[in-house]
Amino acid sequence: MLNLLLALIAGLLFPLAFAPYDLWPLLPVSLALGYLTLVRAPTPRRALLYGWLYGVGLFGFGISWLHVSMTDYGFMPLWMAIPFTGAFAALMALFYGATFWLTRRLGGGALMFAGVWVLLDWVRGWLFTGFPWLYAGYATIDTPLSGLAPLGGIWAMTLAAVLLSATGIDLIARRGRATGPLVLSALLVVAALVGGQMTFTHPSGERQKVALAQGNVPQDLKWLATMRQETREIYAGLTDQVPDDTLVIWPESAMIEFYQDIRGFVDGEGEALAARGGALISGLPWRDDRHLPTTYHNSVAVVGTDHDDGVYHKQKLVPFGEYVPFQDLLRGLIPFFDLPMSSFTPGDPNQPNLHALGHEIAPFICYEILYPDLVATRSAGADVLLTISNDAWFGTSAGPHQHFQMSRLRAIETGRWLLRDTNNGITAVVDEHGQVRDRLPQFERGLLISEYQPRQGETPFMVAGAWPTLLLALALVVLNRGRRARALLDTFPRP
Repeated sequence: MLNLLLALIAGLLFPLAFAPYDLWPLLPVSLALGYLTLVRAPTPRRALLYGWLYGVGLFGFGISWLHVSMTDYGFMPLWMAIPFTGAFAALMALFYGATFWLTRRLGGGALMFAGVWVLLDWVRGWLFTGFPWLYAGYATIDTPLSGLAPLGGIWAMTLAAVLLSATGIDLIARRGRATGPLVLSALLVVAALVGGQMTFTHPSGERQKVALAQGNVPQDLKWLATMRQETREIYAGLTDQVPDDTLVIWPESAMIEFYQDIRGFVDGEGEALAARGGALISGLPWRDDRHLPTTYHNSVAVVGTDHDDGVYHKQKLVPFGEYVPFQDLLRGLIPFFDLPMSSFTPGDPNQPNLHALGHEIAPFICYEILYPDLVATRSAGADVLLTISNDAWFGTSAGPHQHFQMSRLRAIETGRWLLRDTNNGITAVVDEHGQVRDRLPQFERGLLISEYQPRQGETPFMVAGAWPTLLLALALVVLNRGRRARALLDTFPRP
């Protein structure tokens, strides 16, 4: 019973290491306590239970904000939204149940635990479209471990965080005899320190002025037809304030009307900026009726110019928010399955990047910025990263803060500045070291006037992606296969 409670508590501590709490020292505490329950598990089946409870605590607290969009904007009653959120958390928790079970089944030990953890985190990032949220490494973004980001991305940071935490338990259990975990932990720490001192990209031109518009249009009013004209006036008014020669960004779905229906307005705004040496990039829905059936996209476009390579359609769509799985069965059952703009089609993976004011801009819409390999691939040749979002769906919860923290890591992984524009926050400019240069307060209408430094070059992570770290994780599993670590498992009393 004590181990069951300990596993749950350990999982609950995990999200406190992330924004907005930023208590990152709790990450190794959480991981170590979770690993301790695994070490004390008498059987693989019991380890699965401990791991699942760890995941329930992690996701039950870490993504509890999901119910906000369901209740506040999806018109789902709270008594229904909470079980929906809980069921999703319980489903995601199975990944950590599997991590604990497989580690125990294959022999245990910190090396095995870290390897299995990273491999299953990677699977979680793509299986059934993926849920790449709250990887352990993100909590270490403001620590020396961030030096691993340009080398091996979030995967190397996660491997290091898990291994360092579990090694401490191994040292206690084996009375200081944990040579393998200690050696690899030391190598990862040295790599992080060295990587943090290296520069893989270089400036590729003069700094560019940029203005990020945060309209702060209330989410419960945003989709009303009566708000269309007012929304246009809000963004036009903000844009009128920008100086000459400025790149202006409007956030995801800044305009709720299809570009094809309001091109006169948005192109007019873009042409007015172009006349002053600037350019406009806007998030807006896009209708493509060149072929039947007509398709609809969540898009971002350079407006007021030739659109041959000036539009990007989102590839990674959010289930239920942007498309409804099994929609023939689900639509109409409850209002949540009929959210505005929930019939989008994913864009082509081979779309070109955007181009404005002589710079190549790698665009990512909302959730897409959390896919590290997607960002690394599209960033090759780009001068700057751009992500637009509408986190207003999640109100005053921790969700937008977690999203922003994880977005910052993409800047370090690619050695490029990141421009992030949202409807109501967090709107910010982040440099190639992941440091926030400028930002707007949440829940305020405003214009963030800043600048960015275009950069070129490739980091090792951009070249190789996740594969070196995944192969290392797989090697840790294979090489430790069959080593049952009986001494370790017998060190602690069984429950």
